[in-house]
Amino acid sequence: MGIKDLLRFLKPFIKPVHIKKYAGKRVGIDAYSWLHKGAYSCSMEICLDSNSEKKSRYIDYFMHRVNLLRYHKITPVVVFDGANIPCKAATENERYRRKKDNRESAMAKLKEGDVKGASELFQRAVSITPAMAHQLIQILRSENVEFLVAPYEADAQLAYLATLEAEKGGVVAVITEDSDLIAYGCPSITFKMDRYGNGEELVLSKIFESVTSKPSFKNFGKELFTGMCVLAGCDFLPSVPGIGIVTAHSLVSKYQNLDRVLSVLKIKKGSQMPEDYSKSFKEAIAVFQHARIYDSETKGLKHMKPLTQQLLQSLDEGLDFLGPEIPPSVATAIAEGNLDPITMEAFDCILTSRNHLEPTEFQTSGPMNMRQVAVSTERKYFEDAGLEKLAFPVKSHAKNENEVLEEILLKVPNNNPFKKSKLDEIHIAETKDIAELVSSKGEDEKLEILGVFPDNSQLTFPVNSCISDGKLEVSNQMESNAEQISMVTEVDCSETMGINMGSQESVSSKTKRVFSGRGRGQNDKLKRSNCSNSRTRNSILNFFARV
Repeated sequence: MGIKDLLRFLKPFIKPVHIKKYAGKRVGIDAYSWLHKGAYSCSMEICLDSNSEKKSRYIDYFMHRVNLLRYHKITPVVVFDGANIPCKAATENERYRRKKDNRESAMAKLKEGDVKGASELFQRAVSITPAMAHQLIQILRSENVEFLVAPYEADAQLAYLATLEAEKGGVVAVITEDSDLIAYGCPSITFKMDRYGNGEELVLSKIFESVTSKPSFKNFGKELFTGMCVLAGCDFLPSVPGIGIVTAHSLVSKYQNLDRVLSVLKIKKGSQMPEDYSKSFKEAIAVFQHARIYDSETKGLKHMKPLTQQLLQSLDEGLDFLGPEIPPSVATAIAEGNLDPITMEAFDCILTSRNHLEPTEFQTSGPMNMRQVAVSTERKYFEDAGLEKLAFPVKSHAKNENEVLEEILLKVPNNNPFKKSKLDEIHIAETKDIAELVSSKGEDEKLEILGVFPDNSQLTFPVNSCISDGKLEVSNQMESNAEQISMVTEVDCSETMGINMGSQESVSSKTKRVFSGRGRGQNDKLKRSNCSNSRTRNSILNFFARV
């Protein structure tokens, strides 16, 4: 994937960067690079076509990074790969063979019970299919994220977008893991972006402008630079044995002419150099300079750069190696994510019954195949709970007391009976209700204590249960003639069952609630009533005042 050892060779020109540098601008995303990285976490489920929810983790991985860009006010433009071009067939066949071998080895490890070994091999065997990409496209649509499916290579499409103005759909930089974008001449590229937004940036102009840095690219033009990349070996043409990036740079620097370099190689390497290498070399150069891309203005295909007459004359067999021509209507349907770019068949978007009625959750329904994908239109990915922490990882994770209070107070009713200013709003009838409920339980039934709050919410605690460091003690003696029942519930300071919203002291205070009443026979329903008995109210108020 990419030019072998090119990033290591250009390391002096690569600088650390954070994506916030591009705030307010449009940035291109190589979709398949993130899809591949995200698929590592669920590679076994994908390879085995599992129904597990874990199978969709690659989408969570992708959308987290999309939201990280949006958090920093960056407009992401996601570009997907399309069909394979003919001159890349050998590379694709070799990759398919390796993945197939890794999958077979993984299955053997799995049968032996070596899950860890199998997982590592599944990671090497996993492939991103157009159906998986389409599943992500459905999420991008629901999130209003701009995307485009290239007719062929996404790298070529991204490099083309990087040459356009923002008003015409252009981008100022591209985020990828593929060094091919350097050979395509992309002006600014960010590699290895992590979950916090840190990455490594390469600005192409600095390579040619640098005078003191090594390696030197003095007198290099973009065509010579691309030729060096092809000589080192790329997806469209493997290198001649013994020719790596260092040797390729040395040859181009010395002769400053690609035809002369090919002549020297033919003399030095002899039989090691394939007979059709010169022809394949020129075609690979043409791919990096004149690849077919989609033009959103004309709604059809065009070349990255116009074809020269000299190039047309040198290519005897036409331009089929760039990929066949595609009718504008088909090219548009592919670009919009409605057609499979490989089979040219329309995708079927199937919504689950739950999502059809109320789209509240992204789901997969049943095994995923090439034609059917279960999706949701809910915009849940826009609000990433952990996004701010990832955007600012240097911050302490400790919460101050105001944050703790704010989280707790969300669950506490405004008319908290432990707040002195609200004591006159206590419903005394609740004490009787609880007594009646407890008295209705027989000896053979499991006794429960119901803590009823003013907003009618209830907390249920089984007998003899322990809550953190607090103690729950229940004394229960019941006779058939309905003798008196007494219950005492005590909660230590570690339990924030009552919070004074006006003071922090109430968080550490100890609260005690005492309820008493007499059994009145079996009663299956809890009666609700309000009591205004002043004597009972005063006794309760006096009790809480002592607390």
